[in-house]
Amino acid sequence: MVLRLAGEAGQVSLARTAGSPGARASVDQHAAEIRDALAARGRPVTSAALLSYAQGFAEAAIGRGWWPPHRRDALAEDGAWLDAPGHQLDWESLRLAAICRMLIELQGLAL
Repeated sequence: MVLRLAGEAGQVSLARTAGSPGARASVDQHAAEIRDALAARGRPVTSAALLSYAQGFAEAAIGRGWWPPHRRDALAEDGAWLDAPGHQLDWESLRLAAICRMLIELQGLAL
């Protein structure tokens, strides 16, 4: 259940970053930090390692009271929150976007 929510939040967030060079740079930085965190634990970047990381990350974030913005915001039903003025992705959403991007790249797919 947590992985499904994490995947959904990551995919929505990754799509949201597509039109923003600054947001894409943030996702790049998160991806580098994830690679470093896995390497520090002696784990190569694999789908299994990323899914495990995503699950632990999402569980910890939810435990701190975080909830995905696309689920939390009142405008989420029609997707209008994506275009809401001043809407910014939070740190957790950017981290999950990075995980999703890394999983896509591991499959040999381009964005």
